[in-house]
Amino acid sequence: MSTLGIRPPGDCHFPLVGWAEFARLIQPLIERDFYGKAPATSITPPNLRHASFARGVKDTINMEFDQPVVWAEKLAGQFYLDGQKDKVGSGSVTGNVLTLKLKEPSTATKITYLKEIAWNQETLLSGANGIAALTFCNVPLMPSVAAEPASAR
Repeated sequence: MSTLGIRPPGDCHFPLVGWAEFARLIQPLIERDFYGKAPATSITPPNLRHASFARGVKDTINMEFDQPVVWAEKLAGQFYLDGQKDKVGSGSVTGNVLTLKLKEPSTATKITYLKEIAWNQETLLSGANGIAALTFCNVPLMPSVAAEPASAR
């Protein structure tokens, strides 16, 4: 479970109301895992499955999550390519895929979402279920499948 996005926020420890919110998020997982209750909607934070450049010029990155995410333009500064900030110009979502349009083509090999000292509670990627996405660090950017030679597949 993501500990980001809990309101009211806490640095290392939450105020009592924050712990109650965290318990509210964890309860459906306990009910599913220990009591076999089938949830009606997603009860987990979005988790990145795969990140790759789109076909053609390397100015677009597609990131597939395990569930739909919600994009807001203020999130562009929360992604780092090879550790460098401010490379993302905009984003959009179709289903479970978040597409980042870069400000210019890139030769980056890794992508990170959030840095420990530079994140803000107000700029978090969330799932359609309202739960903050899990962070990730130095996830390899795979080449587009269509760009690979047939012998490599």
